[in-house]
Amino acid sequence: MATTPAAAKDRNVLSPGSVKTVTMVNPYIFLPLYLYPINSSWEGVIQSAVQYPDVNFQIVVAPNLVNVIPDQNYIENLQALNNLTNVRTLGYVPTNWATRDMATVEQEIDCYAAWANYTEANIRVSGIFFDEAPSAANSDNLSYMGNVTSYARTALGPGTDHMTFNPGVFVDPAWYKIADEIIIFENTWAAFNWSKLNELSWDLMNQSVFLVYNFTGSTKDQKDLVRNLTDSNVGGSFITTQDGYTSLSTLWPQFVESMNDVTSSDFTGRDDDGDDCDDDDDDDDEDDDGDDDDDNGDDGDDDDGDDDEDQED
Repeated sequence: MATTPAAAKDRNVLSPGSVKTVTMVNPYIFLPLYLYPINSSWEGVIQSAVQYPDVNFQIVVAPNLVNVIPDQNYIENLQALNNLTNVRTLGYVPTNWATRDMATVEQEIDCYAAWANYTEANIRVSGIFFDEAPSAANSDNLSYMGNVTSYARTALGPGTDHMTFNPGVFVDPAWYKIADEIIIFENTWAAFNWSKLNELSWDLMNQSVFLVYNFTGSTKDQKDLVRNLTDSNVGGSFITTQDGYTSLSTLWPQFVESMNDVTSSDFTGRDDDGDDCDDDDDDDDEDDDGDDDDDNGDDGDDDDGDDDEDQED
């Protein structure tokens, strides 16, 4: 199980009260995998990770934690994912926008931490995905998320302490001092606004994730979107034709192939001032001017396409 994605380079970032090493990484797939692992439902994901070893996958799992250790279907499929060096698994924990009882949040973190002690299979997770994370950077929210993140890092231990926040919208840079990555866009394809790709610094965009659901474009449209995201130094991406995460996109194979195209090639992106490093590719990016037919200029808040309540037992 990979704890640092391939082809990464370290840089140090100081945050209040701590020192955190942030990695600049090649683009990766960020997959909320909320479908229950039965009847080979995860097989397409596992096969894609095997087929494309140059593509890194961060995969969120959301089991019912009532029994702490997940059932046999989860155990078998988690082990299959964890056996792959290009996969990082994250455990799902909602915060209800920093209003959920902190003791309950910590109890769920403890459940995931206990998976590391399970000796019959490798079901360990490498971090926590905090869903329904707040976006406002006020003192109460920062304190709450700082506390649960610190608790999770200690509970999971070094090397398995990757922390992801999902406010689903752009946030104050202060949040990046706490989280390793942040989902800053979780919305429909119709609501996607190309101008958003220019609203963050180069470094912070690399710690950001875009989740695009209800994708109605063609395979070429999807490939162009992948290229525009990666050219903008977006760290994690996911595009699905579905309206949630309880079934795979009908364009999943093509999406993974497009991600492989940008990660297995000589990925250079842009230099620190935002200019293209590889000008020879300009003619491949006909949509870089933002004149995409599907861009309606809207940027709504999270339409909550993540089906958080649809976790299956």
